[in-house]
Amino acid sequence: MKTSLVVNIVFLIYVVILIGIGVVAHKRVKKSEDFSAEYWVGGRSFGPWLVAFTWATSWTSGGSFIGTPAIYYTYGWSALLWQAGAGVLGIIGILAIGRRISTIATESNCMTLPDLFMDRYENRLMGLFAALIIIIFGISYMISQYVAAARILEIMTGIPYAIGIILFTIVVGIYTSFGGLRGVAYTNVFQGLIMVGGSIAIAVILVMKVGGLSEITTGLVNLDENLITGNGPDNWLPINTAFSMFFVLGVAVMAQPHVVTRLFSVKDVDTVKKSGVLVAVVTFVWFMSLFVSSIAGRVLIPNIDVPDQIFPVLVIKYAPTILAGIMLSAPFAAVMSTVASLLLSTSSAIIRDIVERNSKESLNEKKLKKYSYITTGVISLLVMGLAINPPNFLQAIVIFAISGFAASFTMPIAVGMFWKDATPAGGLASMIAGFLTMLLLYAFKINNPLGFSPLVWGLFVSLIAIFVVSKFTKKSSDEVLERYFGE
Repeated sequence: MKTSLVVNIVFLIYVVILIGIGVVAHKRVKKSEDFSAEYWVGGRSFGPWLVAFTWATSWTSGGSFIGTPAIYYTYGWSALLWQAGAGVLGIIGILAIGRRISTIATESNCMTLPDLFMDRYENRLMGLFAALIIIIFGISYMISQYVAAARILEIMTGIPYAIGIILFTIVVGIYTSFGGLRGVAYTNVFQGLIMVGGSIAIAVILVMKVGGLSEITTGLVNLDENLITGNGPDNWLPINTAFSMFFVLGVAVMAQPHVVTRLFSVKDVDTVKKSGVLVAVVTFVWFMSLFVSSIAGRVLIPNIDVPDQIFPVLVIKYAPTILAGIMLSAPFAAVMSTVASLLLSTSSAIIRDIVERNSKESLNEKKLKKYSYITTGVISLLVMGLAINPPNFLQAIVIFAISGFAASFTMPIAVGMFWKDATPAGGLASMIAGFLTMLLLYAFKINNPLGFSPLVWGLFVSLIAIFVVSKFTKKSSDEVLERYFGE
């Protein structure tokens, strides 16, 4: 379904604004006396609004407006239980571990997640392995987002998929490469407002179109009574699956490197508390609006060939032209904000955690800038090439990537921050155990052993590994125990 000229003009203005924000941020990067701190962690100067929106928009992705509405549309009210973890544990994560992580990151000058692991566990191999995991799952995650961006452009403008991939690569590469984290943060606030505002607007329009929430429920019952039951159509969400998704969409948030490192950019501890409250409000309004839009869309358009297209189709069909241009920027904004954050976390893993740490001589500011810009651009081009032949189901690759991060990093982060007896060998064993468990289950296509997600098994094995290995290996140094636990 092709959009009008007005919609395309509004969308073009949005893209130009993004590039402009990147240029403004680049000027700040150029003036900074410490390129690494400014480029990777925004000079540790972000307040609650910047932290909240970079956390929320980095956490969500193209799947939030493409794959997630498709789930809501297909399975009705049961999808709220499927989504519950993201609405609870993500917020708990920023409030429970955020203050501790941000304090340690500032005191130890950590700029990447591998930095944090190396500081806590005093294990250089662990830092290198963490960097490799970030590269593997980061690129996988970005492929799904490039696909989502190209599909959005294809629906909106009729631009062929391959051309859409190229255009997206150019835009996101420019403002991310030159703006660093500050450019990403500024654009995330702008994009976040569009995402939340667009979601609320389309929800209101569609509810009015159907005639109210009661009419939506009646319409769902007439289509399929299972659309309003707990397990949903075809018993798609039995209790073990719901339990698994609580971890996939909840616990997983706390271990995404492009999300956790946003806590490294805060200016003080009070910022973490305020941003946690803001994230709670923003995400609740956001996802409830998307849910209402999707179930209203099921009543208005009972059958659609590609459920992933439901949100763009609803916007194009029912929204006024100018609003449609703004609203269709929302899924594109979600994609771009996530890709920008992933690009930075992946390129930092290469430059800071692999190249810089293993260089025989220290890299000066000029070389760091050059390598950082080039690496970010090259990764963007690499992902573009890999995304030319898209996967069949966007949400599947998103789940794989976030589960991979969570299985590898959740226990080393959570246990390491709060259990003084976690040893360097225990931390490394936990990371490797979680990573290999996830990878083997996917490689052998053992998707749901005993009905539970591979992530649940990865977390379980990772937790066992850190406790068992830590009991029989050398403890952390007195200096680390003093800084982390006051002992």
